[in-house]
Amino acid sequence: MTSPAVTFLTGYSSRRGALGLLTFPDMMDARAPFCRLFSYAGGQWGSLDLKFQCKSITVKSDPARNYRAWWVLGKNGQVAEIAGGAPNIDQIPGAGLEVSKPYGYVEAIKNIGGELYVCGYGRQVYKQTATGWTSIADDILTRDTGTGFFDIDGTDQQHVYAVGWKGEIYLHDGKTWHRDDGHTTAHLGAVRCLGPDNVWICGNDGVVLHGRFNHWERLSDPAFVDNWYSIEEFNGQIYLAGNNVLARIVNGSIQRVDPGLGKPFTVHRLHAKDGMLWAIGSANILTFDGKTWSEVIHPDNV
Repeated sequence: MTSPAVTFLTGYSSRRGALGLLTFPDMMDARAPFCRLFSYAGGQWGSLDLKFQCKSITVKSDPARNYRAWWVLGKNGQVAEIAGGAPNIDQIPGAGLEVSKPYGYVEAIKNIGGELYVCGYGRQVYKQTATGWTSIADDILTRDTGTGFFDIDGTDQQHVYAVGWKGEIYLHDGKTWHRDDGHTTAHLGAVRCLGPDNVWICGNDGVVLHGRFNHWERLSDPAFVDNWYSIEEFNGQIYLAGNNVLARIVNGSIQRVDPGLGKPFTVHRLHAKDGMLWAIGSANILTFDGKTWSEVIHPDNV
């Protein structure tokens, strides 16, 4: 009998107690064009299979027209809009490796000020407009290997940050990209923008940066020299996840967090929504309500 077990890739919470979870079946060929999206709410699970390899997920909503949808990004530029019923699949022109002159895979999709952005290798950045997906990074695109963005975030259209390989940090002001002078050569895997002057970035070699464009304070934990993959704000505190370590920043220092499971756990992605922090690893899903950590058990991984 084939095992139904899956590996958790990443997740995103649309509202309190609800999660969209991207997964890949453990028994499937790792090269297969496939992803299984699970939705979780009220203790119930639902699933939808997508015929491409997924990288990132977000939500876009419009209460005025009672609209809310999952948006799932595939590494070759596929974008699925899932609002109930069959998904609507779109393709970002020029994204991914399945084009004649590729820049590389895309890595992340983010909702910034109600608009969807995608970033990836080669410093690709795309924005969804009324006419489709448009590149807004033509002036910084490159086919140099080992160059590109892993994550993107912003507070509004005039304060969009993209971070990635070799410590690169770029700021888009709505019209032009500006390259940061650089404060590290470590790869930067995640950025979280809480305000124009309150930006958090984390990455390899234990790097954590806080500040704004060209003005950064570097925080470090001498005991942690591995990689941070995700950074999030919850209840006024900054949390970090990486290499199966969960931590938070207290008075400028990085402190480990023990969720009290009494067993080893995995974690590499964080997302906070409506008073709940989600911590997702390859085999675990944890939640924190500000007082108590709990584990959400996936039915295929029991």
